[in-house]
Amino acid sequence: MRARPLLHPSTLFLASLIGGLGVFALHTTLGFGGPGGEGLFQDGIYNVLMFGSALAVLARGAFVREERAAWLAMGAGLLFWSLGELYYSLLIKGTSGEAGGSVSPADALNLAMYPCFYVALGLLARRHLRDLRIGMWLDGLIAGLGAASVGAALILPPILDSATGVHSSIVVSLAYPIGDLLLMMFAVGALGVTGWRAGNLWLPISVSMLVSGIADSIYLYQTTADSYRSGTWLECLWPLAAILLAIAAWMPSARVAPLQMKRWQMMSVPALALLSALGVLVYGNLGPQLTLPALILAAATVLAVGVHLIVTLRENLVLLAHSRRLSLTDSLTGLGNRRLLMGDLWLACKTADAHESWELVLYDLDGFKLYNDTFGHPAGDTLLVRLSERLKIAVEPHGTAYRMGGDEFCVLFDRSQADGESFVSSSVAALSEHGPSFSITASHGVVQIPVEVSDPASIMQLADQRLYQRKEEVAARRASSYLNAEEASRLLASTFHIPSDLSPDELSPGRRRRSGDAHDGEDAPPLGEHDGGPLAGTSPEQGTRNRRVRRQPPF
Repeated sequence: MRARPLLHPSTLFLASLIGGLGVFALHTTLGFGGPGGEGLFQDGIYNVLMFGSALAVLARGAFVREERAAWLAMGAGLLFWSLGELYYSLLIKGTSGEAGGSVSPADALNLAMYPCFYVALGLLARRHLRDLRIGMWLDGLIAGLGAASVGAALILPPILDSATGVHSSIVVSLAYPIGDLLLMMFAVGALGVTGWRAGNLWLPISVSMLVSGIADSIYLYQTTADSYRSGTWLECLWPLAAILLAIAAWMPSARVAPLQMKRWQMMSVPALALLSALGVLVYGNLGPQLTLPALILAAATVLAVGVHLIVTLRENLVLLAHSRRLSLTDSLTGLGNRRLLMGDLWLACKTADAHESWELVLYDLDGFKLYNDTFGHPAGDTLLVRLSERLKIAVEPHGTAYRMGGDEFCVLFDRSQADGESFVSSSVAALSEHGPSFSITASHGVVQIPVEVSDPASIMQLADQRLYQRKEEVAARRASSYLNAEEASRLLASTFHIPSDLSPDELSPGRRRRSGDAHDGEDAPPLGEHDGGPLAGTSPEQGTRNRRVRRQPPF
């Protein structure tokens, strides 16, 4: 029988906190436990839930090394909050201090949680959001500002209008909703940066800050309006906010990667935030006068949306320029490709006349296939890059070099500024390279524009025909020289009685026919081949399975 996996202690502890919150909610909403259970639930279970949440977060920081500082700071904030609630329950509740609403040590403890939360959220943001682009950061800032502006417009005015008491009491009372708004702005902004994806720790953190802000705002409004009653559903919101932070602490942690969003998703956050800010401004003109924080937050939201549009436009222009560069250049050599050539050739045909003539030269490398087969494709790519750099230097500034693909190149010369013949010769030399075991040359075809033809398609066709006509002439000359060497070998054979089965290559200096002895003047194998023995690149175990050896490139 398979053993069931054991639950992690943190899971059991969080489950007990959630169960305790459920029992507490039954008491505050349905009266579970009866009137005699007020002390047990309001003072006992409530404080147990608060301290239990603080203990869960502190345990996460103490026992897990990753993000330890952030969760220890968060746990310290929850601990301050819990101590403030405990102090209120034991020493203030039911006394004249509660009725008078004066500032107490409980307020100091409760307010001490805000700096701890700010530090914790900052450390978490540095760990999880460091690789995100600036546009997503602006999305988060816009979302936070928009939510804060709405909250400041709807929550602060009733509190200010009904606030009574000494100046210090009013300041402390306002510190709670303002601190909650700032926390909610930070958390909602981080959630917006991550692409509004459920399953990451910013979701429970954002919901916790929102629940806490709603609870504090309702509580302050009810206390200023003298309508607050203990033991209602409102009491459940503070333990719920604390437990959500405990759940976030023990969620699997991973750095958030940038999310590929659709167009409507990218525009939804700035659009909704802008509508909310405009709604706040309209509400302030048609309804009650806006408070200064609400006005500042609404204006900041509109400004942030404008900055977001500018940043988005700049990113799109950069992306467009990059895409255009990729579409018009060869990725290997950096020269212009066929698409750019056809565009430039079309412009040349449009502007060409008797005083402004152009010349197109099409090149094809001779011997490149053998080089590629001998030394390998990476060496062949390196050779193409080297030759393309030489060609570009040779034709500038009176010509533009292009790579057509493979081992074909092209140059468009402006003949009105220089002598085309000298540039053609220098360009052919730039595309040539020789070594001990290889020889790279270039055949070419030349077309005069507009003297011969004046439309791009005909120009390319004529240049191609002349190119391959020249290649055929070069091949014919090589074949003729080979036949002449063969005729000379026959003459030597008849004169000096040399065996007639020798090839012309075997008559060249330093070459001798094999006599059967492995060390009797044995010649090196032809380029790119070997006899199956243990040469470089082939082990004795390979035998004849791979008879081809890639030599090291000469450069």
